Amino acid sequence: MPASETWGRLYCNVSLIDCESKEILDELLASLPPGRFVIRRLSDRTIIVDGQQKTSLSRLLARRGQPFRIVDLPASSPEELREAGGP
Repeated sequence: MPASETWGRLYCNVSLIDCESKEILDELLASLPPGRFVIRRLSDRTIIVDGQQKTSLSRLLARRGQPFRIVDLPASSPEELREAGGP
């Protein structure tokens, strides 16, 4: 299937940041080094960030006094993904 006909993207090893409001996320994005953490903006309040950078990002937010909460979700095994209709 040509790339132009793909139905979507599967991101692995990522984390989500979901902010209370659009304004809070805009402020957060303005304070982050460009291209270091953010992979994609999903909505007015949510971004995908590099999961490998979770610790660095957490330290940065804590130093700046920006309140946040980390919620870790269990990773799916390849078998669980196949059973759910994934690759």
